[in-house]
Amino acid sequence: MTDHRLLEVRRDAYVDSVGLLNVSQEMQDVSDVTWANALMGTPANLELLQDAGFGAGEVEGLRANDLVLAVVAESEDAARRAMDVATESMRGGGPEEAAPAEAAVPRSLEEAAASLGDANIAVVSVPGEYAALEAHKALSAGLHVLLFSDHVPVEDEVTLKRRAADLGLLVMGPGAGTAMLGGAGLGFANAVRPGPVRVVAAAGTGAQEAMTLLHRWGSGVSDVVGVGGRDLS
Repeated sequence: MTDHRLLEVRRDAYVDSVGLLNVSQEMQDVSDVTWANALMGTPANLELLQDAGFGAGEVEGLRANDLVLAVVAESEDAARRAMDVATESMRGGGPEEAAPAEAAVPRSLEEAAASLGDANIAVVSVPGEYAALEAHKALSAGLHVLLFSDHVPVEDEVTLKRRAADLGLLVMGPGAGTAMLGGAGLGFANAVRPGPVRVVAAAGTGAQEAMTLLHRWGSGVSDVVGVGGRDLS
C-alpha cells in the first residue's frame, strides 16, 4: 500500500509545545492516518520529518519559528482530512465560534500590555533566539519577566538582567518554569496553602518539592521565585 504524504508550512507562526501536542493528537485521531505531527521547524524536527519519509527538498529552508503540519496516511483523502482538522483546531472552531471584533485577541506583547492596564508581569515562552527581544519588549512596557524559554545566549541573559535591575524590575530565567507571586502560580506551580514562607530556587522541580513539603508539614507559601539554573558568576 502506498503512503500518501502531505506537508504544509506556515511561516512565522509560532505555536507553543502544548498547542502542538493537542493539534498533533487530533490529526493522529483521523481514520487511516498512520503518522501525523504539528511541529516547529527546528533542526531536530527536520530530521524527524525526513525519518518519516519527507524529502530534503520539502524541508529545506524551514526555520525554528515556522509551523510545520505533516501527515502520512493510507489515502490522499485521509491526509487532507487530517490537515483540515489541524487548521480547524488552530482556528479554535468554525466561523460561528469566532470571537467578536471587540474581543479580538492581542497580536503582540505591547497590545496585550496596553489592554491589561494592571498587568505587571509577562511570561515569555518562544524559541530561544527570539526570547531576549520579547523580554526586552516586556521590560520596556514596565513588566517583570518570567522567561520560560531555554537556549538563550548567556550574553543576552546578562544584558537583560542588568537592564531589569536599572529599571527596578525582575527577570526570572531563562529556563524558569515555576513561580508563584502573591499566590498566583506561573508556569508549573502547585496549589498550596498561603503562608509565611518565600522560596527562591534555581530548579523548578526543587521549588515545587519545597512548596509541597511545606504544605504537608502544616506551613504555607506566599511567593516562589524561579531564577533559572545558569551560573552567571
